[in-house]
Amino acid sequence: MKNVVAKRKRKSGWWIFPLLAVAVVYTAFMLYSQSREMYAIRIEMKEVQKRIDREKALRQELLEQKDELNSDESIEKIAREKLGMVKDGERIFVDINQ
Repeated sequence: MKNVVAKRKRKSGWWIFPLLAVAVVYTAFMLYSQSREMYAIRIEMKEVQKRIDREKALRQELLEQKDELNSDESIEKIAREKLGMVKDGERIFVDINQ
């Protein structure tokens, strides 16, 4: 009688091991899939950080140019060279031999 009871207990729990195997395989697949996604996200984040760093450097360069162009010396230089302006009392000499 003990053998019959023991056989019933073994037969009633037969589905636990295949279910456990399926759960382990599913978990392994999900971990692998998520690992690949995380790797791709890390690479994308590095690329975005590089773009941010380049833009920050460009912004800093443009701010320096802005400060330089707002100086009195720079304004005077641009007025003289590009606009042909002179200060009051200055004389302009033109070389006609050229």
